[in-house]
Amino acid sequence: MPFRKKVLYYGLMLLLTLLALEGMARIAYYAAYGPGYGGGDKDVFAAPLVPFDSEAAPPRWIRHPFSGSVRNWPNNALNEMPPARRREDTVVIGFLGGSVAEHLVPYLRRALNRWFAANHQPRQPVVIHLAMGSAKQPQQTMMIAHTLLLGGEFDLIVNLDGFNEMVDNAYQDAEYGIFPVFPHSWHNREGLTPAEELLAGRIGRLRREQARLIAAGATSPLRRSALFGLANRYRRESIERRIIQLNHELAEGEAAYSLEKHGPRSWREGAEEVLPAAARIWYRSSLALARLAELVAADYYHFLQPNQYVPGAKPLSAEELELHYKPQGVFGVYAGKGYPLLRAFSRDLQRQGVNYFDLTGIFADHPETLYRDACCHLNPRGNELLAAAMVQRMEPALLRLSGEKPAAPVSALAAARRPAEPDRLLVSGAFQVYLQEDAKLRYVRADCAPADMEPRFFLHLTPRDPADLPPHRRSHGYDNQDFSFAETFGYLWQGQCQTLLRLPNYPVAALRTGQYIPYAGELWAGEFSFPE
Repeated sequence: MPFRKKVLYYGLMLLLTLLALEGMARIAYYAAYGPGYGGGDKDVFAAPLVPFDSEAAPPRWIRHPFSGSVRNWPNNALNEMPPARRREDTVVIGFLGGSVAEHLVPYLRRALNRWFAANHQPRQPVVIHLAMGSAKQPQQTMMIAHTLLLGGEFDLIVNLDGFNEMVDNAYQDAEYGIFPVFPHSWHNREGLTPAEELLAGRIGRLRREQARLIAAGATSPLRRSALFGLANRYRRESIERRIIQLNHELAEGEAAYSLEKHGPRSWREGAEEVLPAAARIWYRSSLALARLAELVAADYYHFLQPNQYVPGAKPLSAEELELHYKPQGVFGVYAGKGYPLLRAFSRDLQRQGVNYFDLTGIFADHPETLYRDACCHLNPRGNELLAAAMVQRMEPALLRLSGEKPAAPVSALAAARRPAEPDRLLVSGAFQVYLQEDAKLRYVRADCAPADMEPRFFLHLTPRDPADLPPHRRSHGYDNQDFSFAETFGYLWQGQCQTLLRLPNYPVAALRTGQYIPYAGELWAGEFSFPE
């Protein structure tokens, strides 16, 4: 056969073979994925391309060396350098809290401006925006300490919080086993281990290859070929299966315990145990903020934010009941359990001299819709009412600060640290031990030095009913409540030291308490028996 005819013959056979393969590919594609080739249907590659060589968007959150994590946007005052300073014509107000406080900032500024204008004050308010979504104590305290150390100054420090301290702490610990002092979702902020980084790199390379195949399918001259499309799609799906597998391996690695991500292993407890501990952290953090403010001659106001899950706090509207009230959800369950624990500390905060106000009842006379979601956030009218309530309660400080020559702050905190006459003396020793009416023991010592607070305290409680003892203590006959001054947040003030310790819920028949040094013995001891 002449060469030319051979070329035509084999060329025709090749063409027919390709046409047959293309036809079979169309049938196979239709059977596997539906119409896409041959029927004039829209090209499956017409979807927007996935960029694989562009820079990733900046992260929403970034780690901060002192406050844990912060929003990555410029309007947060933590991004400002140098920090704000006092001026003769301004009142510098540092405003702290979570997302409710963050959304309140413009409303609080307007409410303050109206108050200053109505009272014809020569100085003007400057609100320093330090609130950010998901923030919770002790982050607020760390932010203020960091700002002060950098040279920042405040006339007034305002903190609006409570919800995140309960819900975020309990939820993240129950779900992820994260130490409650760590910032929200810290396991996602801490970064990856070397092994996890290797997996993440492999996933990234596969995603780039997947994006390259999508781009080729949209731009290749063969993009109308079902045979090309079938091969391309098979390769992309193989890559997707591999990505899913690697993501599972990465998730398993991230879920494994890590001190950097989860905190102390001993803290891996359930939400029920976390809530009381988180409430104590919130209480201690507020005291620490009050003392920081006092050190720099600033006023401190602490507000417990309102929430729809506090019983009786607000007559909920039909819209709120339908859309913004989910008592069986995460927010409702943990807020419902947590707020009573926070409110139990109200009296202690006020007794310690903190300008503390519980705002959970400010909407009691407002049946209209004020909440805008099932978490905690308010609509514009709710924010206006909240800002007005806060300004009203801050009036004593605003009146003092807004004058031409403001006087030094009145230190209610310092006055409260000089203990009032306690209720009932139980034990007299190196420390006087008193019983308060709220079932707390107060340990007080005059002429106290730091060395006097260092030895550990022992407290042995004998219950009236032995069944109230923990099982491991029943053979001893008493409950052991040993503690240190640091654990109970004790303090030394003008030569006098004191601390508070809450008694357990069961009836106590007798107690024995004192201080001791391990392996050396007791330094002092005293006993008291309660009458029947």
